[in-house]
Amino acid sequence: MILFVLINRNKRKKEKRFLQPLDGFAEKHHCKISQFEIWNNSIIGIDNLANQVFVIKKISDEETFQHIKLAEIQKCRVSEVGRTVSLASRTVGISGMGVKVIDKIELVFVNHDKNKPDLTAEFYNKETGNLNLTGELQLAEKWCKIVNDKIKTIHS
Repeated sequence: MILFVLINRNKRKKEKRFLQPLDGFAEKHHCKISQFEIWNNSIIGIDNLANQVFVIKKISDEETFQHIKLAEIQKCRVSEVGRTVSLASRTVGISGMGVKVIDKIELVFVNHDKNKPDLTAEFYNKETGNLNLTGELQLAEKWCKIVNDKIKTIHS
């Protein structure tokens, strides 16, 4: 029971540590976070009334801040960058089979204006984060659906 309490307390401290900068960033744009998600050293949030998304990512001591106005976005999609590694193990008897290795997962916000570049929010990068995936793909897919549902309501 004590372990559960300690884990829950640490989770709330981490949530508070990440949520304060996100709330502050949103307030600068006259927004209020309605829904958010924390993973690794990152946080994403949305203001459902103002239709804006905010992302903060911390790598080492450097933080990057992103502000996305969904009214300017045509659609959202998940981008998976990876490669296939072939297995050639004689001990197991497997030869010629391939395993997909994911190197990067991003949420891509496609602009209505083709002259503007698409915006990306990184959910996983093996070069700058954990070597193992811990639900980042599912999280990116979840937020892609949240964003696309919101975009549909804006443009209908």
